[in-house]
Amino acid sequence: MSTDTSGDFGTICLGWWRGLTDPSIGRSRADLARLKRAGGAVDALAIRAVHDLNRKLAAAGHDMRSAPDRLALIAQVLAQVKEHSGPPLAQRMGQGDPKPLSEIRFDRLIRTRDLTKPEELAELATQLRRALTVVGQGANVARLAQDLRWWTDATRAR
Repeated sequence: MSTDTSGDFGTICLGWWRGLTDPSIGRSRADLARLKRAGGAVDALAIRAVHDLNRKLAAAGHDMRSAPDRLALIAQVLAQVKEHSGPPLAQRMGQGDPKPLSEIRFDRLIRTRDLTKPEELAELATQLRRALTVVGQGANVARLAQDLRWWTDATRAR
């Protein structure tokens, strides 16, 4: 990874999310609402803002055209975030007593592995939407985007 964070995948996604959630931009509000309601990757990929995200990513060398389902997942999940805050989502899910996310829900989330299967992608999107609701819809947007791009065993273990 380069030291220039302007081309960093997470930083680009954070900038896109900030524009998407800016209440002064009418078109962004409409796209945000559509992304929140999107039933899956096909619905999300029909939204202009998702293609705007990929254009920004592609300009920095992170073109997601070869992984449109993953791009849609990232856009759908980030659309659920209301507040960009410091700690990663996993840390927010594990803080407090009792924990905000039940052990069963956390286990289901972490066990989502094969994101080449549409049903696994849909399951992960559902589980993350629920988790975000439970933690007050706050997350480190840049870190969440990076984790969703590289949803590997190492990411899940971290």
